[in-house]
Amino acid sequence: MLCIFHSKSSKSIFRQSLLAMVICCSSGVSYAQQLERNQKTDQICSNIKKMIDNRIANELVSFDFYYQNGKKIKVDSILFSTKFDTLQVFCSSAMAEMPLRSSSVKQLKDSIVSVIPDSLKNISLQLYAGGVELNQLIPNFYVDDAKLYDKSKFAGLTRLQRKNVVSKPKPFDAIAGLEKSNIALWNSHGWYYEQKLGRWEWQRARLFTTLEDISPTSFVIPYLAPMLENAGATVFLPRERDWQSHEVIVDNNGSTGKSKLKASKSTKKDQGFSIGERPYTNENPFKSGTYLECGKKSKYKPVVYLPDFPEEGEYGVYVSYGKGSGEVTYRVFHTGGFTDFQVDQRMGYGTWIYLDKFLFRKGKNDETGKVVILAPKDKNQVVTADAVRFGGGMGQIVRYGQTSGRARFFEGARYYLQAAGAPDTLVWSFHKGEDDYKDDYKSRGEWVNWLMGNPFGPSDHREEKGLQVPVDLSFAFHTDAGILPNDKIVGTLGIYSSIRDDRKFPDGQSKLASRDLTDLIQTQIVDDLHRGYHNKWTRRGMWDSEYSEAYRPNVPTMLLELLSHQNLTDVRYLLEPQFKFDVSRAIYKGMLRFIATQNNYPYVVQPLPVDHLSAEFTSEKEITLKWAAVADSLEATAMPDKYMVYTAIDDNGFDNGQLSTETQMKITIPQEGKVYRFKVTAVNQGGESFPSEEIAVGIAAQSKGKVLIVNGFDRIDGPEVFETDSLSGVMRQLDQGVAYRYDMCTVGDQYDFVRKSIWTDDDNPGLGASYADLETTIFRGNTFDFAAVHGKSILNAGYSFVTASDEVMEDGLIDMNQYLATDLLYGEEKTSSLPGDRSTPRYSIYNEKMLTALEKYTQQGGNIFISGSYIGTDMPHDTLTANRIKRLLKFRWRTDHAVKNVNFVSVSPLFKFDGEVNTDYNLQQYPAEAPDAIEPADKEGQTILRYPENNTSAAVAVPGKYKIVAFGFPFECVKNQATRDDIFRQIFDFFEKN
Repeated sequence: MLCIFHSKSSKSIFRQSLLAMVICCSSGVSYAQQLERNQKTDQICSNIKKMIDNRIANELVSFDFYYQNGKKIKVDSILFSTKFDTLQVFCSSAMAEMPLRSSSVKQLKDSIVSVIPDSLKNISLQLYAGGVELNQLIPNFYVDDAKLYDKSKFAGLTRLQRKNVVSKPKPFDAIAGLEKSNIALWNSHGWYYEQKLGRWEWQRARLFTTLEDISPTSFVIPYLAPMLENAGATVFLPRERDWQSHEVIVDNNGSTGKSKLKASKSTKKDQGFSIGERPYTNENPFKSGTYLECGKKSKYKPVVYLPDFPEEGEYGVYVSYGKGSGEVTYRVFHTGGFTDFQVDQRMGYGTWIYLDKFLFRKGKNDETGKVVILAPKDKNQVVTADAVRFGGGMGQIVRYGQTSGRARFFEGARYYLQAAGAPDTLVWSFHKGEDDYKDDYKSRGEWVNWLMGNPFGPSDHREEKGLQVPVDLSFAFHTDAGILPNDKIVGTLGIYSSIRDDRKFPDGQSKLASRDLTDLIQTQIVDDLHRGYHNKWTRRGMWDSEYSEAYRPNVPTMLLELLSHQNLTDVRYLLEPQFKFDVSRAIYKGMLRFIATQNNYPYVVQPLPVDHLSAEFTSEKEITLKWAAVADSLEATAMPDKYMVYTAIDDNGFDNGQLSTETQMKITIPQEGKVYRFKVTAVNQGGESFPSEEIAVGIAAQSKGKVLIVNGFDRIDGPEVFETDSLSGVMRQLDQGVAYRYDMCTVGDQYDFVRKSIWTDDDNPGLGASYADLETTIFRGNTFDFAAVHGKSILNAGYSFVTASDEVMEDGLIDMNQYLATDLLYGEEKTSSLPGDRSTPRYSIYNEKMLTALEKYTQQGGNIFISGSYIGTDMPHDTLTANRIKRLLKFRWRTDHAVKNVNFVSVSPLFKFDGEVNTDYNLQQYPAEAPDAIEPADKEGQTILRYPENNTSAAVAVPGKYKIVAFGFPFECVKNQATRDDIFRQIFDFFEKN
């Protein structure tokens, strides 16, 4: 007997009856008997449908997933065969869009079994959704027994057969991380030429001080890409990743400025890079020149690239080469020494390969500004050499007579890929130059295919040789639109594509591997956000859809729509730096788990940054550097077992570090009068953590005494967000927040706060509309290195100094009494809280442990210099604590946002210095936009500085048993080194006087 059940319609009933008659004729059963049986089975099928449609659909969505989908799960059809003893249930695609686990599939099967007769309970039950058997929709990672993995989802190449294109030799291995992995990812859209309007523009609107074209960049560049690289992966981007607007090229076919290439005994070979005539129209610069083939083994002499830098700064270093026969070493000389990179020239040839970013001085410098290619000594290997590029540079592609006028960093992928040597009609030019918008989003997936090459080549030419890079996965990072009322979160959508090419990649790997990747990343994001922010972050569906960025890559791919950039509740999170770190770490963990499962090895997650850093003098020229490991409450494997300690001298770059198995290290300070800077990373088999804050140390010649700098500026924070019944938005005018290291996603202040304002087009987007005056400005946030700024002026005043983090002081882990003065560096520290959990404050300046430590210190006669924008504003509101602070620090708060232009003048005979505090958006100093006005708390103190804009009190000095100097603005934001030196000389003279 066979019963086919469809959603009820006259046609389906007719087909079912007709089929039953045919079966009866062939089986010898009367039609009446068969009709009676069919009516029974039809009732069973109807019960199954009702049960799934009305009850199980909701029960399947586990609370842990916070899953929401506007599409209803329902039964499309049921195939019931007693002859073959099978029951097949075909559900709508909505079920295929939800996260499925073995437990939820079992739950569904048990529920179906419960509504069928006992005589049929042993029947083979097969469940489908979206044309796929449900068990295939469970990621291999969540299958308990590796023997039950769906091996069709595994790639043709194993981990043992893969290699990194670039690796940086270090004294540890990330064997349980992402070594031997190559990952392609991109950060949303970009600045592009719109043919219809005849102008360059963004693909999305400027909303709530940012926009989708650049906000994903603030995840990918400072967070996600470094995390993956710290885990051992080589990361490829189809957009420029270096915001440095200068570009220096050294090449055998012509270089910029006075740059020079030195290569003896070399032969010009096939097509390679040449600067050619800029700007470019349709030219491919990697076809306009040649590359060099250098001598083998003993005949080889190192190729030297000597760039001529137009100004001092940090520059990304890119190399290019022709196809070689193995690995070579690129040695980059920079202000911190030299760093080696192993580059496998059998892959990635004929394009730009990113190494890292380094600090270089202006002009040419043979010791601290060059790149040298070193060949292996024990191999008879062909070494090739083409151009080396320093810096991202400006856009160099002409569209209808216009270049973009912006740094290449802001441009879309279509233009970068042209400049990076990708073939036009296969990768970045599909519409004969008449639709850059479509070319841009199509180019990303085809670029991935070009990186891999035959048989994974671009769609229009699968046999294209390509660059032979074994890419493990690709990832597109976006945000999307949508508005929800009542502070609801739109949340996270995942998109993949498995439909084309018989659901297989060219090597036979099932395209459902893309769903595994999507599920792992989406699950990790939602789970981490729930646990870290105590909210119910919305998990949306996983769409199996033919989005270009999802279906074009011939490798497992996810397109992420993280949240809605149009919904203010989502935007609160989008603008929060800690959220960016947490989301990026979740994505990295999802990728790690996917690759580890694909290659069947146990993974380890790289550690979190260390804290509790301090340096103390243990002898005349020796310090002990200490730190503490930080456990990750979200990941048990992320504990460190080793540490790397990096050193920089004065304003030079950092060296390559020293490995330590302990949480302290004794370090000799060889020279007086120099600022030594240290940072520490944590290491395990999963890779290396992000760096700690910097600790600075200096020994003065004929030192007058010792000073302790306490670094209390830990804050990274989003801007002020407010909501009323009629108005809402982002008020950077009140608090612009503090970016992690550098802000790269602010377009300008919001100007439309009216809730009822509606979108008409991207130039007039309604609520959230924002200015564009900052959208090409990269500016400094908290770079965690301001102790060196203070320390340099302390040294110049004749005092030695060390640094400790505020938590070290608060926990009593350093002897403060040996120091003449303590410099409390509070920058833009102030109390704030993460979105989603307003009950937990963070970054408070004043707490019980800090006040107790300072009270003990001042009772012994210790002097205090304190500076920061919120040292008055952040005083607690309770009277007892506020009075305690006033008695201790001798000042009181008058107002925040004291002035717009932060100039200060001396008004006391004790001090004679005037100056200016930075409020500009630049890379040198962060803007101190909200200084405090503070006043003496008693008659002993006096105002020593005023803001001339309104004559409010800017700084206070108090004599006595111990002395206090307090600035209502950050000392490190004072412009001009000479002014800062003069300030500290006079402050320490004040401390020394009886």
